[in-house]
Amino acid sequence: MQLLYRGFSQQANVRSYHFERPLPAERSQKAGRYVAFEMNADLSLMARYHIPLQDGPALCLRILTAALTGAEGENAPFDSYAVTQEDLAGIEAERKAVEDEKISRRRSRQPFKPSAASQLKWPQTK
Repeated sequence: MQLLYRGFSQQANVRSYHFERPLPAERSQKAGRYVAFEMNADLSLMARYHIPLQDGPALCLRILTAALTGAEGENAPFDSYAVTQEDLAGIEAERKAVEDEKISRRRSRQPFKPSAASQLKWPQTK
């Protein structure tokens, strides 16, 4: 499935991301060549979940792809969708799981201590 990102528009604190899905050649003769989708994201909600504005299109594309994958045939479950707190909480949980996995893979290091022959003087603790 191919989706094209066509930009965004913003009114007050809501940013609308615009996507288009090309129709197959045999269907494009009957109607328009594209099916348009609009994903609305509340910027204050994105800030609360520490999601950068640059990640907005990728986040919306991910939600849209998941919705269209589960849809029957060429029918889309929506034309316009508002990104919810549950969507963002799921993304944050996935990010946290990846970060925790990275941390768990790190080896613990011993603190640096110069050798006895070194000229580096380490502060003496009593």
